[in-house]
Amino acid sequence: MRFRNTQYRRLLLCAAIGAIVTLAATSASAVIIHSGDGTGNTAAPADDPGWSNIGIKSGLGVVYLRNGWVITANHVGAGDILLNGNTYSFVPGTAVQLDDGAGTLADLVVFGITPLPAVADLPVRTNTSLPTLDVIMAGRGRNRGAVTDSDGPGVWISPPANPSPAHPGYYWDTTSALRWGTNKIEGQWAFSPSDTISHYTFFDEASATPHESQGTTGDSGGAVFAKEGPTWELSGIIWAIAPFTGQIANTSALEGNATLIADLSFYATDINAITAMPVPEPSALLQLGVGAMLTRLMYWRRSRG
Repeated sequence: MRFRNTQYRRLLLCAAIGAIVTLAATSASAVIIHSGDGTGNTAAPADDPGWSNIGIKSGLGVVYLRNGWVITANHVGAGDILLNGNTYSFVPGTAVQLDDGAGTLADLVVFGITPLPAVADLPVRTNTSLPTLDVIMAGRGRNRGAVTDSDGPGVWISPPANPSPAHPGYYWDTTSALRWGTNKIEGQWAFSPSDTISHYTFFDEASATPHESQGTTGDSGGAVFAKEGPTWELSGIIWAIAPFTGQIANTSALEGNATLIADLSFYATDINAITAMPVPEPSALLQLGVGAMLTRLMYWRRSRG
């Protein structure tokens, strides 16, 4: 059975939305992959999208952009990060939570670190159309566990309430690593919660993409990369997952589960305005709170755009 059937997949999505969408932030987890034994993809792909830009904050994901600026899910929060084995300090007063331009705050935050990392700049996708090619999803954490399905013990609040047959998948293991996988963007997320303009993916059978992947609890702040030209771009930030109704939280990844990915093209103007400037020195922050300074800059950019 293939989940690429549009009508059946719509039923799966409706079932998923019946559950509470879970912020992917409880523990250090990463994408589950369908390929091999699930422990692969722990080094950069041959066509590297920005592996060295992925860091850790309190066990969760952050992505380094440029000029000392980092982006992650807002519920991960700002703070000191670990990047390529080096610790970088959060610059207090630099955290800016992004919004939709009408006052609705998104689950996205940009903040400054010091010293300046020796890491290449990472471009943010500005093309507002959905990526049509496979995306790379990357995060730090859990390996894939044993094979299961929706009839497996400890997977469902009995009885399973979703369409038969049982949905195959995997338990989450307790070991962890930085890992990447692949998937396809299905469309814009149009369900609750909707404060963050987002895309979503489905976890499908292995034939869907070469390394079919699903976000898990703890994968917040993970990076999603898209390439529809010569250069990889940061397309999104993982911030939540949507299990099925009745699926027990933090246990498994089943085919038909969804991953919610903040659509950075919507926020790119503000992100690029903030990160165009080097992170302010602490002395400058004493004179003018950088949050106020950056907010003024964002509204100036919007008024001119």
